[in-house]
Amino acid sequence: MRERLSSRFIPLIAFVALALLAALVPAEWLRPLDLIGNAVCHRIAERSFFVAGRQLPVCARDTGMFSAALLGVISFTLTLRGRAAAFPPRPYAYAFATFFIAWAFDGFNSYWLLATGRTLFYQPHNGLRLVTGALMGISISAYVTALANQTIWRVPDPTPVVHSWRDVLRLVAIAATVVIVVLARPDFLFGPIALTSGLGVLTLLTLVNGLIVLIAMRRHGRVERWRQLGPAMVAGFALTLAQIGLINLIRAALTEQFGAPF
Repeated sequence: MRERLSSRFIPLIAFVALALLAALVPAEWLRPLDLIGNAVCHRIAERSFFVAGRQLPVCARDTGMFSAALLGVISFTLTLRGRAAAFPPRPYAYAFATFFIAWAFDGFNSYWLLATGRTLFYQPHNGLRLVTGALMGISISAYVTALANQTIWRVPDPTPVVHSWRDVLRLVAIAATVVIVVLARPDFLFGPIALTSGLGVLTLLTLVNGLIVLIAMRRHGRVERWRQLGPAMVAGFALTLAQIGLINLIRAALTEQFGAPF
């Protein structure tokens, strides 16, 4: 318990420190975030937000999704749900299912316009992409946290990662904060906004790859302390960097050789 109390603030402290640093450094120093975005997102300019004249690392929908997912995961560590391993029960699961349906519906409607040049149900716009992406992001944070804890710990906490409407509202507040900040787009927040979305991509990919490594090492369900996750997560981070690099190379080759639009 003492370890959990002392370590629960580490993700928040690290995130705040990086966000402050991102606000202070020149925007050019943040270009590696664009490479992260290239690996997971089309980055079509018309479907992306610009802050201080710079395009964010991922599109509007992905900005909401990855930013909210990252902040959602951090929030679970702050509320000592860092080891909660049960999925959200009904009716909270229905709320997250609704968020997913809204995200998928808006995404399909938006893709239809891109593919056919015609409006299907309504005219898509970046604000709605951002909102549905953020709601999807908090849903991802809940289920990824529970799934990771089921895979990692020898003695996971059987508590549902979300077990009250207060928990749901806390996550919705995170999504709302992401939406408000991104829509406001003050110039001085380009760095923190870009960092949050890019770091969200990096964190989720590292977590998934780290879990794969943990399973491959046959260490899943055997971890008792956070520090025992170190080797698997370092390997997961290395795999993530390799994936990002490879996808960027493939994307550059397709663009150069075949004129792929993105």
